[in-house]
Amino acid sequence: MIINLENLDGLPAKYLSELKKYDNIFKESEFLENYENNQNINQLIFEINNYCLENKIIGFHFTNAIENDIRENGMITRSGEQIRNDFVKRFFHLFNSNEQKQIKKKWLERFMENDIESRDNRLFFNFTKNALNNQSAELLLKYYGGEQIYFPLFQLTTVGKKLREIGKPMIIKCTLNPNEIKTYLENPWGKIIISSYNRKLNPEAYVVDQDGYQKKGVDSENIEIINAEKYVC
Repeated sequence: MIINLENLDGLPAKYLSELKKYDNIFKESEFLENYENNQNINQLIFEINNYCLENKIIGFHFTNAIENDIRENGMITRSGEQIRNDFVKRFFHLFNSNEQKQIKKKWLERFMENDIESRDNRLFFNFTKNALNNQSAELLLKYYGGEQIYFPLFQLTTVGKKLREIGKPMIIKCTLNPNEIKTYLENPWGKIIISSYNRKLNPEAYVVDQDGYQKKGVDSENIEIINAEKYVC
């Protein structure tokens, strides 16, 4: 079974029936903390989380990339150095010599040892599309190459403009094994689902979501590409 934590597709009816018992609480709640002391809801979070761990979940990766790269190769893990070397090989001819110098200088200043540890050979995901509403996906969709490319560069006027013209904004919808994903919440899948259900009953409710990452690639057969041009100004 594949569970979409955002719209609850794939979640068995028995869990939805159990959640419905607490609709009055959810209608009045905006935050997970409002009901975190409710033992019955906590038990549901635990049980739903375990169900997800026994199945597959949907993850969303926000990016600006070359669509054929994703279709042909899936999503692959690479070091930042590999990503930047590939960018130089494929796209550096689009930049004049002064821009090339600026790019190399900014990369050298930005990507230090601690950044290598936290980002190399990892694929990052969200588990709802709430990042489209709070603008946290804005730069990822607008500028080519992911943060390993654009982050120190996008404020350089001419460089940033050219980065916007290389790829296209996409939401990569992936089928994932939750046991392979590193997160920072206890029972993350249960909490995200509960908050998604909460939002259905109370549009003002806060959506629990977070970054998660895995250190293995995603094959193309487990990927759906969603055009995200309408989300970019």
